[in-house]
Amino acid sequence: MERKNKIGVSFDSSCFSQIFIHTSGAYLSKPISKNNNKYLANLRNVPPDERFGQLVLELEKVNSESGQEKILNELKSITEIDKTVESVPLTFKDNVEKLKGYIVFEPTTAVEHYDLSLIDFISYNFDVFNDYLLFFINFFDYFIDKLDDKDIKYIELDTLYPVKDIIELAKKYYDKEKDTLIYYQSIFKKCINFVYSIDNSFDMRYLTHKQIFFLYNQINPNTFAEFKQNFHSTDLLDYQYSNLPIQKDLIKFYDVNTLVSAIEEVDPTGRKLHSLQQFETTNLFTSFYITLFNVVAINDKLIKICGNCKRYFITHKETVTYCDRIIENKLTCKDVGNRKYQKRKLENDPTYDDYRRIGVKKYQRSKRNPEIDLYKQDLEQYRETGKQMYKDFCSGKITHEEFDKWINEQDK
Repeated sequence: MERKNKIGVSFDSSCFSQIFIHTSGAYLSKPISKNNNKYLANLRNVPPDERFGQLVLELEKVNSESGQEKILNELKSITEIDKTVESVPLTFKDNVEKLKGYIVFEPTTAVEHYDLSLIDFISYNFDVFNDYLLFFINFFDYFIDKLDDKDIKYIELDTLYPVKDIIELAKKYYDKEKDTLIYYQSIFKKCINFVYSIDNSFDMRYLTHKQIFFLYNQINPNTFAEFKQNFHSTDLLDYQYSNLPIQKDLIKFYDVNTLVSAIEEVDPTGRKLHSLQQFETTNLFTSFYITLFNVVAINDKLIKICGNCKRYFITHKETVTYCDRIIENKLTCKDVGNRKYQKRKLENDPTYDDYRRIGVKKYQRSKRNPEIDLYKQDLEQYRETGKQMYKDFCSGKITHEEFDKWINEQDK
């Protein structure tokens, strides 16, 4: 790979979106077909699979047809090239060291909304190796200038690399780069914590985020000095609509009245017309500063720390406590956090005390009368139904009143 590092940032405040162009890695669970994807053309050899060798030995020892068929099917799944698998970006839910597939580095154009790259960067815990691995893969731009000559020549774009090889490469630079990353991360975190009152005891409720950002830079004048000029603009000095129902290259074929009607329909107040700022830089942290500079200008968006995963997130509601990141089994922090809240709320509620009291009463009655099957069946039914009712209440599927009514019906 050449040591060329060009990062593009275009921020559209009218719809709170950012186009982020940079070099990043993505994950593929299997090699993919040459016929429908560019990656395999650059895959020199499929790395040997240890499981493949184990299965071959097992196949020689198995006598039953069913056993042989089972092993052959697994061998087939290992050796076949999947035609449908797609590359996917890695997120905080991924444990990189447990992945068995491949990493491919390529130029990426991401359209970001609430999932801004800046927010991910300040959310990494670089003392945790997995977070560092995620940064290494997702923001490979940073390492293009850090890798030695041998390593930079090893990495090529649009080429599949076994995950374990990328882990070893990343590990080589961990101790050297960790403190630097933590330092730059702290620059952004301190500013964001101040602007959004995450760690700020001053009463600035009547100032906008932009005003507080200005204040922070006056108090700390050199904080972002190295980023404020390390870029150039590729703007066209022009206004445009992102949602006009007529293609730009076809506008000249429409009469003026039709165009006027189209504009009145999509933008009756005249507030959606904008000029899109486009910047290029070779410095990843400069791109983060450009993002921050644009975000603080939008006063109805807040940056907070999730009450569950403790990572930063963006919201437009003051009352929101949890982020929408998926953490496990397709559950988000918001799902898990709300369940925990409902559970705590219920455990301090007399209804929950009644639920437990009735359960104890039914258990004692069944224990005192083991010869009466009806009592045992009643206990089992109460436990089974009660567990589901409790679960449904915690997840919000039923109301407190419905749960309370069911419990009262069981107290007999």
